[in-house]
Amino acid sequence: MKIGSLSEIVRRFRRDESGNFLMLFGLVLIPLLGVVGVAIDYSRASNARQALNSAIDSAALMAARDAQKLTDGQLRSRIDAWIRDNLPPSVKGQFSNATVTIDRTARTIKIDANANVPTTISSVLGVAQLPVGTFSQSTWGTNKIELALVLDNTGSMAQNSKMTNLKTASKSLLKIMKDAAITTDQIRVSIVPFNTQVRIARAFKDEAWMRYGLVRNVTCSSNKQSCYVNNTNIYVYDTGNLSCDSRGRTCVYNTITKANWSVANQGCIVDRDQDNDTKDGGLSGTAEQYPAFWCSQTSLAESMPLSSDWAALEARIDTMTPAGNTNVTIGAVWGWATLTPGAPFTEAKPATEPNLKKYMILLTDGDNTENRFTATGKDIDARTKLACSNIKAAGINLYTIRVIDGNADLLKGCASNPSMYYDVQNASQLDPIFKAIANEISAVRLTQ
Repeated sequence: MKIGSLSEIVRRFRRDESGNFLMLFGLVLIPLLGVVGVAIDYSRASNARQALNSAIDSAALMAARDAQKLTDGQLRSRIDAWIRDNLPPSVKGQFSNATVTIDRTARTIKIDANANVPTTISSVLGVAQLPVGTFSQSTWGTNKIELALVLDNTGSMAQNSKMTNLKTASKSLLKIMKDAAITTDQIRVSIVPFNTQVRIARAFKDEAWMRYGLVRNVTCSSNKQSCYVNNTNIYVYDTGNLSCDSRGRTCVYNTITKANWSVANQGCIVDRDQDNDTKDGGLSGTAEQYPAFWCSQTSLAESMPLSSDWAALEARIDTMTPAGNTNVTIGAVWGWATLTPGAPFTEAKPATEPNLKKYMILLTDGDNTENRFTATGKDIDARTKLACSNIKAAGINLYTIRVIDGNADLLKGCASNPSMYYDVQNASQLDPIFKAIANEISAVRLTQ
């Protein structure tokens, strides 16, 4: 291009009034950049507020947990440290202060927190920083918890390290509950090991709700080795108490009495008469009493009523030994019994107790195989289903856990809702699941 031509183009451009567009664009550019900058900076401020809100929620929960153990000054120092520890590095430097209001009469802790977010492009408009604030409130000591651990102790629990992992998981749960308890007896746990029976303290032998003298008409098997019940044709548990006579025509049997039930290695209970086998309480007649029987496996661990003696609860977990067949119904019903104030156990508070929540964790690794009446699984499943319905109707929050084997549909239906059913495919998963349930149960609820 020639120099002359270029000069002409410049002269024409200067004469052209449309060149005013550049001037107008220049005037608009600064506020336009400011608008974009404000949007960016407000987005950063919003992210900072979310991080701050999450940090003070966590601090409020921690403070509620420790409120009765610390002074107000100690709580305020801890809260400030908790907030800073939970903020991301990009926000930690922007955190300015937190105002903590502690009301020990109402048992509330309110945290008002603030941060100042430095601006970037918005500074051209004279805005150097954007203040953000949020608040959270927690309460402590308001919820009381009663939890029944209903745990399968059948022979199949010896396989695939299931019992070993169950003991570890149960102890993890107990530790979380112990640490979450702020006052004595705020959280109490019962333990009900089961197979086809449950075992209770022999000190109950004189209680009015106990039933002795369970009658069994039996005949000998063809090989003269075992006795069977005539009307249901199921194997009788204890061949030491039931044996063929010398002629192989009838069975000699011992009736269960108070004396032989209360000796060492006994103390077991079988299903109540139907339909009381799926209910709790109601002890006005013989049909409602709890039938004593010889223990089919003398190693079955004894049930433990609600307690906050954490060392004793752990010790009871250690006594669990896998043996015998499966009757989920009797485990569920006796777990329910530990959560109600009437006989046979009386440690529970009534359901009308303010701020009381009741829970049950029901765990099994197999199908129902045997109860007092039958060895037909589908018939026992029907009893389990009815027992679960009654438990939930009583206001108990029911978790169910299937460990590798068992009737998944039955256990899923037993749970209070689908999210409270766990299908465990490897026994090593029990510990994190028990911890998750324990944290969910023991969590201090945010009130704001």
